[in-house]
Amino acid sequence: MNTQNELFSTAKGYSVQCDLTSRIILHFGDIKAPFKILDFLNFRRFINSIDIHSKIFDLSDESDYEFVEAPQLNIGHKMTLCEVIQLRELVNGTHFAIELNSMLHQLLYTEQELV
Repeated sequence: MNTQNELFSTAKGYSVQCDLTSRIILHFGDIKAPFKILDFLNFRRFINSIDIHSKIFDLSDESDYEFVEAPQLNIGHKMTLCEVIQLRELVNGTHFAIELNSMLHQLLYTEQELV
């Protein structure tokens, strides 16, 4: 029995939802990060708060990289701006898939009650 359902994938990674552990698991490069849903939402907020635009126009060496971390998982990686953008795409695509699945579930559940 398959307990992991793919939510979203890109050329650089993919995400699955594990039914056994109720976690969202991101696979990005050599990173494998299992998140509880609230931790995933907090991580998404963190990733989306990185100001890519200002870093692109900042010519200092420090702006070429971002330290991305998920303290609850003991994960921390120094990433290039391209990697941050790719991770942001994966995280936001995963969030969209979760929201879409939730809306479809509500719609189907409501329709069943009406029948």
